[in-house]
Amino acid sequence: MSQIFAHRGASGIYPENTMKAFKEAEKSGCDGIELDVQRTKDGALVIIHDETVNRTTDGRGIVAEMTQKQIRSLDASYNKKKWFSNPKIPLLDEVFEWLHTNELICNVELKNDKVRYEGMEEEVLQKIAEYGLSERIILSSFNPDSISLLRELDSAISIAPIYSKKGVNPLLLATSTCANAVHANYRVMTPALMDSCQRMNIPVRLYTLNHEPKISKWMLAGLSGIITDYPERVVKIRETILKGKME
Repeated sequence: MSQIFAHRGASGIYPENTMKAFKEAEKSGCDGIELDVQRTKDGALVIIHDETVNRTTDGRGIVAEMTQKQIRSLDASYNKKKWFSNPKIPLLDEVFEWLHTNELICNVELKNDKVRYEGMEEEVLQKIAEYGLSERIILSSFNPDSISLLRELDSAISIAPIYSKKGVNPLLLATSTCANAVHANYRVMTPALMDSCQRMNIPVRLYTLNHEPKISKWMLAGLSGIITDYPERVVKIRETILKGKME
C-alpha cells in the first residue's frame, strides 16, 4: 500500500516547512515528510519553498540575498498567524537532528531549478552523512542535471526527478538521470505510465494528492507514494482500504 509523505509537513493546517508542521505530520502516522531547501547569502541551508520570503513570512526579500540571521528573525506563520506563535524558518540541521527522535523518511527537495545554488548537492550530501541519515533520505529536484550530479556524487542515495508537464516520459526521465524513483504532479500521471515505471522497479510518487476520490483511486491502482498536505486524512483512507481488503 502507498507510502504517505507530508508535503512541507502537515501544511494543510500548519505553517508549511516549519518544525510545527513536521512534528504534527509525525503524529498523523504518515511514513515521511517532504521539505524544500534553499541557501542563504552566508551559506546556511534553510527550509523554505519559495526563492523569496514574501509569501510565507512577515518579511520581504530573496533568500539567496539574505543572511541566516535575517531569515531566522522572520515569522513563518504567514496566513496562519492568528493560530500560531512566531514559528521560525528551520535550518536543515535542525530537521536532521529532529529526525533522530523518530523513524520518518525525509524527502529533501533541492530548490535549485530557478536559482542554481552552486555546490548545493555536495553540501546536502555532507549533511546527510554527518547525521547518518542516508538510509532515510530521498533527494529530489525539478532540475534533472542536479539529480544526475547527485548520482555521480553518491551511488547509493535515493534520488527522484520531479516533473509537472504533460508529455514527459517518466521512465525515460528516471533512467536518464540514474534515479531510484520519479515524482510527478498527479495531473500528468496515468496508471499506464505508473505501471511502466513500477514494472522496472522505479517507484512513482505523486504530489499533491489531497482529495479522497483521487487518493483512493491511486492507492487501489498500486501507487508507491502519495505526497499530501493532509497526512492525517490520507492515513485514515489507507487504513480504511486495508481494513476492507482484510474483511
